[in-house]
Amino acid sequence: MKVKEIILLIFIIAAGVFFYHAYTGKIYIDLDWGEGIFFNLDEFVYEESQEIDPPFLPELEIINAHGDVEIQGTEEQRVTIFFQKEIWRKNKEQADKVAEELQMTVNKDDQRLIISTNKADFRRKRFRTNFRIHVPAGMDIKVKNSYGLVKTLKVGKTDIINPHGKIVAMDIGGDLFLQNKYRDIEVENVQSDCQIDSRHSSVTVNRVKGEINIVHRYGNIHLEDISQGVTVEGSHTEVFGQRIAGSVDIETSYKKIILFDVGPTEIRGRHSRIEVDGARENLEIYDRYGKVILNNIQGNLKIDGKNLEVSGTGITGEKIFISTSYKNIKLTEFSGTTTILLSNGEVVLKPYPLTHPVEVKGEYADIKFYWPSGEKYPFEARVKSGDIKWEVPAEFSYQEENSFTIIKAFVQEKEKPSVFLSTTYGTIRIEVTEQTN
Repeated sequence: MKVKEIILLIFIIAAGVFFYHAYTGKIYIDLDWGEGIFFNLDEFVYEESQEIDPPFLPELEIINAHGDVEIQGTEEQRVTIFFQKEIWRKNKEQADKVAEELQMTVNKDDQRLIISTNKADFRRKRFRTNFRIHVPAGMDIKVKNSYGLVKTLKVGKTDIINPHGKIVAMDIGGDLFLQNKYRDIEVENVQSDCQIDSRHSSVTVNRVKGEINIVHRYGNIHLEDISQGVTVEGSHTEVFGQRIAGSVDIETSYKKIILFDVGPTEIRGRHSRIEVDGARENLEIYDRYGKVILNNIQGNLKIDGKNLEVSGTGITGEKIFISTSYKNIKLTEFSGTTTILLSNGEVVLKPYPLTHPVEVKGEYADIKFYWPSGEKYPFEARVKSGDIKWEVPAEFSYQEENSFTIIKAFVQEKEKPSVFLSTTYGTIRIEVTEQTN
């Protein structure tokens, strides 16, 4: 073994021992507060409580740092505060002195009851302050915290700012605003609007009756049972959503988007895989360097992309528009006025019996069209520097015009929707759809 490898091995072992002792509390790391690393500190825990009787101000505000805050609505008409101090010192005597000086503060202004601590009085902290608070159910809440969990349950309008801390908000009776980073967010059962600003995190939202607006970076979002609209402004954010009754507006990049049973939807992606199964009204997708998979789309469809592969089945709407390049397009069991533009790829179409016209224009593209069995539609195919293979058992006309080869069929069926296929440097093939029992 080389000298460099031996040194690296020793370093790895030493680092492992160091972090093990830090995790078990034998070494205290206090980088968050800028106090350095402390050895041989023990943890001492102190608890106290206070009750506040009515009348109450409309809002409760908690200002804390480096600790957990849990607020729960109850049927009792009082505010009960449980205050816990976690103190790291060399011995109990030192910890007792800090515990005596470290106190919670309770103040009032015209609008709110404010609960905090005198933490700012300490030069060297090396402690955490935790709050567990019971309030009358439905009371409005505002929390400012950091480096700890904030959890609220059965409260009213809620505003939580918790940098570097996890947030859990459940059974919220009013608007909900959450802001954090580097920790997860969990939301369930909100009676009004919900606004979330988070990054480097996982965000889970279930059962919201109002509008949802999420700004997010680097992580994932999971949405279920949303009664109104959803807006996601993301980057490097994976999005999953199902049972969204209102409109959906999603922007993200480099991550996949999966949606089930949604309302009118607009998606703007970059390098994103997009899957939609069950969409009502309009679906618009703008993406590049990705893949789109669609199923059971009931409404107009618009896809505009580059280097974007598209496949879909069960698409029924008034209008279908797809434009992309360098990837393939495959649609089966679809109907509606259909326009497809493709360069450098292949288009495969297997429609329902036509109710609207179909038009495909390609460049350096192959086109394969499955003709509905037994149907007659005005048909025209044009190809330049390529070939047309007509495999439908019906007569057709052939001509050449301006370097294009042109064939036509069923031209007398003027009252029926038409099929127009055109490409350059490719092959157009028309086959009859096989009948299934």
